[in-house]
Amino acid sequence: MPTEMPQRPPLLIFGAGGHARVVADALQQAHTDWRLTASDRNDRLCLGELLSGIPLATVDALGPWTGALHVAIGDNRAREKESLALGLDRLVSVIHPRASVSPHAWLADGCFVAAQAVIATGVVLELSVIVNHAAVVDHDCTVGAFSHIAPGAVLGGGVRIGSRVLIGSGAVVQPGRSICDGAVIGSGAVVCHDIQQAGTYVGIPARRVS
Repeated sequence: MPTEMPQRPPLLIFGAGGHARVVADALQQAHTDWRLTASDRNDRLCLGELLSGIPLATVDALGPWTGALHVAIGDNRAREKESLALGLDRLVSVIHPRASVSPHAWLADGCFVAAQAVIATGVVLELSVIVNHAAVVDHDCTVGAFSHIAPGAVLGGGVRIGSRVLIGSGAVVQPGRSICDGAVIGSGAVVCHDIQQAGTYVGIPARRVS
């Protein structure tokens, strides 16, 4: 008798926006064994497919989800809220096959590392961190939970980033600097000093504007 092929394990991509499509594309390019499904709380987004071969289903149609999942939402607070609601113990990380991730780095569950990103030796990415396209996280950095390092941003060696921090596109954090929880570093800013108060920082050197 012919041997039955084992079923592929299911993975839910939670989110239906642009970032979710980037995550789905990374999973497809990595040729993983996951059987992919996508969903979102906005029913109007749950039509057709997220990408070719990845069906979208409303939360109601999907029903209770007990399998693995990746929360693919770029907004830090929304990603944290949904991760807590859906279950931190189910989160899995997604790494694009063209990302460079040191075997001596440590990634917690739920992280996403996009194409051309660099994660150097000694780096720690805490829960559900996004390191977007071509961003560089140099040696011995720590990035707190639910933070987002946007495309082209650079963290110098030994940088400490708190939780729910956004480092904008093309921003630079000089080596050894630290940034507190909840800070927003604007695109193209250069952080030359430690940031100890949450707010939005822009310019060279980065200064608080709100």
